Formats: sequence, structure tokens, C-alpha cells
Amino acid sequence: MEALARGLDVLVAFDAGHRTMTLSEVAGAAGLPRPTARRLLLTLEQLGYVRSDGGAFALTPKVLALGMSYVSSLGMWDIARPHLERLVARTGESSSMTQLDGSDIVYVARVAVPKIIALRVEIGTRFPAVQTSQGKVLLAALGPEELDRTLAQPSRSGLPPYIGRSR
Repeated sequence: MEALARGLDVLVAFDAGHRTMTLSEVAGAAGLPRPTARRLLLTLEQLGYVRSDGGAFALTPKVLALGMSYVSSLGMWDIARPHLERLVARTGESSSMTQLDGSDIVYVARVAVPKIIALRVEIGTRFPAVQTSQGKVLLAALGPEELDRTLAQPSRSGLPPYIGRSR
């Protein structure tokens, strides 16, 4: 039980002011010895809850799964849905919410408009951020150094790095 508690301490050490941290920073924030923090971070990375890049660690969207039961009980979708539905009714176009995960976006909410030809996008769908309008908006909010680090990460979408037009 102590290992679980320490692992959770590592996860909650990340916040808006500490989106990425080094091993030493995580150990300090979680109140753990460096070797313990390292073992926990490597385990969390192997499980997909944390990613590392150049000695810095960051959470992945997979941590959302830990709190989805709680969020569902709060009715977060019920809160977001009327806003998305109003936007869809007003524009006649599908509306989605996404989150940046490395160089990809991940869909976290969506209200689709039925169309004859439509892109099938479900919650959890992943696309390279640079190839989508939502991704470009999220990337535009990053500072230059963070943008370079983000775009240096390979996409995990399964799509080729660039989808060009046929000639």
C-alpha cells in the first residue's frame, strides 16, 4: 500500500506550475528519496501515465483514466454537452474538445453532425497536432522552447508525419 501511496504522491506533484519536472524536482515535490522517485517514475512511464524527454518528466492523458469515475459522477460531460450542442446548432458543424499530448492531440469530448461523408472521430482518437486546426491552436499557445520540444516528439497517432496532396 505504501508503494501505491508514493506513486500517487508522484502523480499529484505535477500541476499547472510544474508541467514538466526533473527527477530531483519530482523527488523534492513528492517528499521522496531520489532512488524511490526514479523507480516510481520508471514504473509510471512503463504503464503510460508519465513520459520522459531529455531528463524531464510529464504526465500523459492516461492519468485522466484514474479520475474518470469521479468526473463522470460530477457530470462534466453534462456540463460541456449543452455548450458543444449550441455551437453545433449555430454552425452546423461538428464540435470537439481536444488536449495536447506530446506532438498529438487527443479528443476528450465531441458532438458530431451527421453527414454523408464524415471523419469518424471518437473520444481518445489521436492525430498529429500540426495537421489539425485544434492542434494548431493548442500549439500556438506554447512558448518557442516548449513548442520545439513538443514538435520534436514523434507522433503516436499511427499516421505518417506528413499527409501531402496526391499529384
